Amino acid sequence: MSELLQEIEAQIAGVKTEVARENVGVVREIGDGVAKIEGLTGAMMNEMLDFGDGVMGLALNLEETEVGAV
Repeated sequence: MSELLQEIEAQIAGVKTEVARENVGVVREIGDGVAKIEGLTGAMMNEMLDFGDGVMGLALNLEETEVGAV
């Protein structure tokens, strides 16, 4: 059992995580818990958005010129 545990721990230790900015937008308006963001042309419905400083959002309203996120 300890051999299996050691193998699992070794595999977990070898996992590499990378964060890359793929698309950057500008928050133009915030109100009622909704952020209106310009420049996220590649955003998809229900995509997690990183606003920085640990603040995350969820893309819900995809319009031609902006994205609405909560």
